[in-house]
Amino acid sequence: MPSLPSIPILYDRYGDFDLLVDSRRLRDPEKTLFFALPGQRTHGNKFVRQLYRKGVRHFVVHTLRRGPQVQGELDKQGKYPEATFLLTDDPLRLLQQLAAHHRRQFDIPVLAITGSNGKTIVKDWLAQLLQPYLKVCASPRSYNSRIGVPLSVWRLRPEHEIAIFEAGISEAGEMAALAEIIRPTCGLFTMLGSAHAAGFTDELTKHREKMSLFRGAKWVVVPADDTTSVGLLRKLDVEPITHLGIKGRWLEVEEVSLELPFPELPAIYLENAYAAATAAYALGLGKEQIAASLPDLHVLDNRLEQRAGLHGGPVINDSYSNDLTALAAALDFAEARANSGKLCLILGTIQPRSSNSPSTRVSAPEDTLLPLLHPRLTRLLTIGETNAGLSRSIAGARHFSHPEALLAELGNIPFSPGEVILIKGASEERLHRVADALSRQQHRTLLRIDLAALRHNFNVYRSGTSAKMIVMVKASAYGGGAPPVAHALAEAGADYLAVAYPDEGSHLRQHGLQLPIMVLNAAGHDFDRMLSNRLEPVIHRLEDLRRAREAGLKVHLELDTGMARLGFRPAELKALLTELRSGDYERTIASVFTHLAASEDGAHDDFTRQQINTFDAAYERIAEALGASPSRHLLNSNGISRFPGHAYEYVRLGIGLYGIGDAAKAAALRPVLSFSTRVTAVFELKAGQSIGYGRRGKMAHDGRVAVLSVGYADGLPRLAGEGRFSVRLPGGLAPVIGSVCMDMTMVDVSQLPGVKVDDEAMLFGADHPIEELAEAAMTIPYEILTGIGPRVQRVYTAE
Repeated sequence: MPSLPSIPILYDRYGDFDLLVDSRRLRDPEKTLFFALPGQRTHGNKFVRQLYRKGVRHFVVHTLRRGPQVQGELDKQGKYPEATFLLTDDPLRLLQQLAAHHRRQFDIPVLAITGSNGKTIVKDWLAQLLQPYLKVCASPRSYNSRIGVPLSVWRLRPEHEIAIFEAGISEAGEMAALAEIIRPTCGLFTMLGSAHAAGFTDELTKHREKMSLFRGAKWVVVPADDTTSVGLLRKLDVEPITHLGIKGRWLEVEEVSLELPFPELPAIYLENAYAAATAAYALGLGKEQIAASLPDLHVLDNRLEQRAGLHGGPVINDSYSNDLTALAAALDFAEARANSGKLCLILGTIQPRSSNSPSTRVSAPEDTLLPLLHPRLTRLLTIGETNAGLSRSIAGARHFSHPEALLAELGNIPFSPGEVILIKGASEERLHRVADALSRQQHRTLLRIDLAALRHNFNVYRSGTSAKMIVMVKASAYGGGAPPVAHALAEAGADYLAVAYPDEGSHLRQHGLQLPIMVLNAAGHDFDRMLSNRLEPVIHRLEDLRRAREAGLKVHLELDTGMARLGFRPAELKALLTELRSGDYERTIASVFTHLAASEDGAHDDFTRQQINTFDAAYERIAEALGASPSRHLLNSNGISRFPGHAYEYVRLGIGLYGIGDAAKAAALRPVLSFSTRVTAVFELKAGQSIGYGRRGKMAHDGRVAVLSVGYADGLPRLAGEGRFSVRLPGGLAPVIGSVCMDMTMVDVSQLPGVKVDDEAMLFGADHPIEELAEAAMTIPYEILTGIGPRVQRVYTAE
């Protein structure tokens, strides 16, 4: 096999490329280096041809005989013109070496987090505490493995002032590779639990392995009662910084006592909050700075999530992770809420704790779990092969081989009134489905947001231009929920976020968004707050331009070239140029832009070209006055498709991200949003009978009517009533009959005999375009989306 170039040579060539290991996450084909990693179920070599067809030209391929071979394909060079193949017997090691070399280019604080539980939530919370004051690079989601760590470190960029990376291991010997990549200057250890115990000879060996991550660090945050960690750190010549929380109000850090407004959280999550706050304090944040963000810390989905149950008692969904430590904490939480004295545990697969002696067999689950469960439970339902013995050891327990078996039987299990039901399992078992089935439905109207389709659409636009991408997440990301949508777009590779008002930008900062944020409507009185949240206002008045420069803000100059809304008008250009020449604005102006009034409509192309020409001429004069050339942008979604020659340095993506409104790219885009509800009732009416308020609906014939759990308070416009719009039900379309009510809507299902209570009714989605609803309501899709009410549950899917 030919030898590979050295790591520094590879880095010089690929240092600004995306490193890709999952073909579904392709963003910029021309700037992607794909690592064909071997996996348990498939092999990355299989995706070379697919990615080549999508424009990828740089591959690291695996040549070991144990994996599928790509050599046969390489021999057919005619199939891969212009492609570069780097052949290696260990593509994962090459990925790690490149990331380690990248890390050595940065001289900033790098904090590493490890432990058996709580790594991701502590990382997210610490980033949330730091981001108003520092530019933070943090691991996405739970990227803490041998693959996830190098991908996380590769995200480091020159603008970052601090980095926070997770590191997780499952067996002895793994931490050395992660430590080489992260090279932490400081750290945080959460706790030692039972997770992955089988991968180590004993608990102390596992503890030492985890702590070895911090060799060479200056200090590491640990709980005050974790004397073993303190001792291991001192042996590594690393300073332990201990923390002790008291009643969710006081935090003792070494000899310092801080009174802080911790939010009301379960005990296990308070410990995580104590750790994050201590690390923020050790990194230099003051008490007031930490206190400002603490109230915004929230527990992640599927972690001790309490709901109203169908049987009167609470349902506690804790289906994110499952080991002995997490189970004990969840039982404490549930037992405190069991006022009726009745506590049911639905238990998924749990990993057993290993013995301290390598010669002793691993304990059976029932040996460890019985003392923990027996005195506390009134009912136990177990799931999974490893729990079969446990169910036989507890009188009255029932066992199910897999979650689907339990779901099929739930309706026949007689839960008691007021009984507390705790669902405890690992995320891969998807036991949240059990929690959903046992929870009282508050509202059955849903807006589903397909984040994978959103990323796909982003890449469709990105692949067609070399410009950087500003994504619009104003108005709660067109109704979809700004933080989840913004996080998905940031991970997809967006360069800027844009919001309408400062409060929207502050909200994104509170949820850990770190990209630059442009604020389209900002006033001078907001500038101090915008500076503290690193927001960049759009400027269209000279007095605001001066105040922004004095405040030290970066700004975006808006020019009005024909939209007749906001922006410096042609008559004001002379005064603007005079101001720019009079002061040092070169570092203040981040970009100059304009809005196109009708880029989607060919009938107005002459006007659009006139706008572009007016902008170009004004920009040249602005650049001359500044003595610099700031970035430019004027294209929206339709503009990107129809006027690609004017992409300039940035483009602004809006409604096209959702697969809406861009006819030129319709075939390539995927629908992101679907709005649906459920049938609440079905009944028969005679011809001539009236329906709803004002008797505006009347049956033209004997037939059937279905009542839907959606109304104008949820975002279904009243103008959609009286037959102007039809919803899609199983079997076909059903027209709205009578008026749309506040909370309900009636539809004629006379031609759909199979419709029944609880059927899904689609208002818009992949098979029922939103344009039909907008047309019926005499409006545009934007208004439909932004009018979807807050009580409609937003459901996000990632794949």
